[in-house]
Amino acid sequence: MRPRLTAGWRGVLLMALVLLGTGPREASAQLGALVSPGRLSRAHASLEGITNCLQCHSAGRGVAADKCLTCHKPIAARIALKKGVHKAVTTDCVTCHVEHAGVDAELRPFNTGRFNHSTDTGFPLDGLHAPLATNCAACHKTRSFLTASPSCASCHTDAHKGSLGADCATCHTTAIRFAESRTKFDHRRTAFPLSGAHAAVTCASCHTNKTYKGVTASCASCHMDPHKARFGGSCATCHTAQTWRTGKVDHARTAFPLRGQHASVQCVSCHAKPALQVTPKADTCATCHTDPHRGVFKQDCSSCHTEATFRKPAGNGFEHSTTRFPLVDKHAGLACAKCHKPQTATTAPVRAGGSPAARGATGRAAAGRAPARGTATASSALAGDFRGLKTDCASCHADVHRAELGVACETCHTARSFQVSAFTHARQRPFFDGQHATLRCAQCHTSSYGQAPTRGAVAARVAPGAARGGSATAPAVLLRVGFTTTSDTCASCHKDVHLGQVSARCETCHAVDTAKFAVHTFQHANTRFPLTGKHAPLACEACHAVATQDFPAGHGTARRLTGIGAECASCHQDPHRAELGRDCQTCHTAETFAIKRYTHRNARSLRAFFTGRHITGCAACHKPGPTRAGAPAAVLAAYRVSTACTACHTDIHRGALGPRCESCHKP
Repeated sequence: MRPRLTAGWRGVLLMALVLLGTGPREASAQLGALVSPGRLSRAHASLEGITNCLQCHSAGRGVAADKCLTCHKPIAARIALKKGVHKAVTTDCVTCHVEHAGVDAELRPFNTGRFNHSTDTGFPLDGLHAPLATNCAACHKTRSFLTASPSCASCHTDAHKGSLGADCATCHTTAIRFAESRTKFDHRRTAFPLSGAHAAVTCASCHTNKTYKGVTASCASCHMDPHKARFGGSCATCHTAQTWRTGKVDHARTAFPLRGQHASVQCVSCHAKPALQVTPKADTCATCHTDPHRGVFKQDCSSCHTEATFRKPAGNGFEHSTTRFPLVDKHAGLACAKCHKPQTATTAPVRAGGSPAARGATGRAAAGRAPARGTATASSALAGDFRGLKTDCASCHADVHRAELGVACETCHTARSFQVSAFTHARQRPFFDGQHATLRCAQCHTSSYGQAPTRGAVAARVAPGAARGGSATAPAVLLRVGFTTTSDTCASCHKDVHLGQVSARCETCHAVDTAKFAVHTFQHANTRFPLTGKHAPLACEACHAVATQDFPAGHGTARRLTGIGAECASCHQDPHRAELGRDCQTCHTAETFAIKRYTHRNARSLRAFFTGRHITGCAACHKPGPTRAGAPAAVLAAYRVSTACTACHTDIHRGALGPRCESCHKP
């Protein structure tokens, strides 16, 4: 940390330098050198001296970013736009840009190996631009990196002088040099793709005087008509761009009618010389075709192949049932090349004396026949390898389970559909019975690996030899599921409908062998409110209603299982209007809810009252009272009643003998 000089100390030092015979300016310079931690870089040399310190430093706060950005306005603008290398900068400049390290110090330490020119500038350095990633000065001629333009013309001279527009990328790419565009230009990006013999034509043959716009694409614009317009102006009726020779002849009039795949073969594939001069032989297939099997099969090609495809064996051709791997079910419809991948000349066998194809090629040369299209050379790819392949599943199919379940795929799969037909878990438990018994594998074993690579990427990952194979029915993206990591807890598949009100051990109440996992094993006797009598046959929802409120697992809608009162009034309406208190079991029991034998609390003092005709039912004295809103009138009764005779009986004397009827009458 540099020592900070107060104003007083700066004055003392300045005075000391003055007394030593130096002038104020010279003294300031010497004082600046005395307190400075080092020389400024050449870019900031104009700020040397103690009088300029506050240009960058704030008193008591060090170097402030706002002072840096006052001078470096372009950087400030990019920070505000969150663009470029400064897009994540907040307020601290000195973390990366350190001053006072000397005149030649580098203020912009830069690691070209870590800098991503594409994401940080929006201009990727690819193709021929890629080597420039470590040589910034090749494009950035000035100190500022912000002034370089991404346009091609900022670095390259426009050979077309603007005649083709300013967007060079329309025709050119960074993959090849501009000078090589003459031979490597992708003409498919134009309105006239170059195919066949056109592909070898030089640019100047059509684009004279470097004229690239307005060139006519008709045959007559470049070619002389040797037929002098006798066959019309459509050259494509007989000729193609492959060789410009005659392409269509009624070959059925010859000794070798062109059928099947032969009908689409170009004339020059067989006729190296004019057909009227040399007649090619066509007695065997090897006369024209190279033997891709290199002598593995002794018989002629026609014993397995026909002109219909050349590739697919004839109906009476090779019988795969004679091998150790008969093709059945899904394998039956596969093309040979699906399993028998092309071999190379270095791996294919060659019989002594050469193959029939090699001998046939010699004859074709003598007869003036052109080499057959697709003729194999010493290093080219040949036809399928029929020498015998591995028969295990992994040799053709990628193990989508990543060896979690072993290598014996036939334990679960068959060639009938490749789907799991019958599988039994190794450890049979009640967990796999009931409602779980009919579940599909994927309902519990969900993907734990993410998306799988496509078929092309799978071949590089499977066991040696597996790349030769491939299922015709394999999807573009293979299903992968985790089997060994699947949890058997209820919460791993099922949502907690109770929202945390009860334990996570769902099996304490529910069972897999009941419909919809209904409550099966729960015992209400283990709670603080055992269900007896009339309560015993009640359904759960009779007391546990559905509510929308805050639960232990959060706010939601669920059936309330906790927080329900055990007193009678929490479920039953009090027909006594709280006249007899809340202790209902004083008179009632859960066996019938009817009133058991009841003795009045003041029976002793009213012994004379409860005699004779007064010994009767409760309803004789306790009459129903006024109906309360929401309650049936039949159950509402008054229990605090008067014992006066006139409370129940009509005074026939109309009060003439007083209110004490018992003085004359007895019940």
